[in-house]
Amino acid sequence: MVMRVLGVMVLSLLVTIISGCGKSDEEKRFHQELLDKALNDDTKKEGLLYLEENARKDGVVVTDSGLQYQILQAAEGPKPEMLNRVRVNYTGWTVNGEPFESSADRAEKPVFTVKDVIKGWREALLEMSPGARWKIYLPSELGYGARSPGGMVPANSALIFEIELLEILPQEKADQ
Repeated sequence: MVMRVLGVMVLSLLVTIISGCGKSDEEKRFHQELLDKALNDDTKKEGLLYLEENARKDGVVVTDSGLQYQILQAAEGPKPEMLNRVRVNYTGWTVNGEPFESSADRAEKPVFTVKDVIKGWREALLEMSPGARWKIYLPSELGYGARSPGGMVPANSALIFEIELLEILPQEKADQ
């Protein structure tokens, strides 16, 4: 919650600074409209409402960043580090339950470098051990933010993923 308020304040400050630099009232109005749209976006509001309700469910843990997660299958062992490459199985949904991406049907499961995934995935993966399966709930700031990755995911979307960490790749496998 504090991070969300801080983010809004920073965004407001940036727009105020930028709009003050405009040469005309029209440019200032345009910048104010951008700020209003960012703060009052229906997709953003829908996601925030979903996450507020979800945070009250049994078994849901909320971190300082706003990441929410449920441990579906616990695992013990090493955890990946930022520069490690990991093999995962995952499915992603919007908060209205529409699936938008999945590796379930892929014969070869995807490999990602932890530092290169979206913030919410990164935070979760760094706490998981191979064999763990988590369901994570991301505010838009921990997902794709104010941009849309395309397809069925609008800008400012809160997202849900089920992630299974299959393995942390040894360096020699990661280089291939």
